[in-house]
Amino acid sequence: MEHECFASPLNCYLSAYNSAFDDTDLPFASRGSFWKQQVDQTGGSFQVNPPFLASVMLAMVNKIEKLLDGQSGEVPLSFAITIPGWCEDDCFQRCNISKYQKQKIVISRKDHGFCDGAQHQRRDRFRESPYDTAIFVLQNAAGAAKWPTSKEMDHELRRA
Repeated sequence: MEHECFASPLNCYLSAYNSAFDDTDLPFASRGSFWKQQVDQTGGSFQVNPPFLASVMLAMVNKIEKLLDGQSGEVPLSFAITIPGWCEDDCFQRCNISKYQKQKIVISRKDHGFCDGAQHQRRDRFRESPYDTAIFVLQNAAGAAKWPTSKEMDHELRRA
């Protein structure tokens, strides 16, 4: 991964990230809002972990598919999307049937937890997941060639 699409200066892991607050986060190396994100001719590999709100998640997958639709097959694009395993949710359904889906991994809520976004206010920075989590990898052909998915990726993710 090269870029996080929903982060903040306090919780970003990668040096390239989008955040919700253009005005205050830009001095801390934010690349601005995900909603304004464009891709250049070099493409990129993006980690996407949006707020788990149905309307935000649906808008997110709409934007990602628009970005994938708008690039020629020569510009590599890859999006690893982490969302709740809410099978009836519109975003889950859209990712599940997307022509760009290269991999889908669903992890049982019993088998994983989260690093809490409010970890600075908690005794324990981790919390149990209240639901299954789905990871969808959406890629164009060039993205799939540059960052291929595999069964090993599934095994490594589950082991972690």
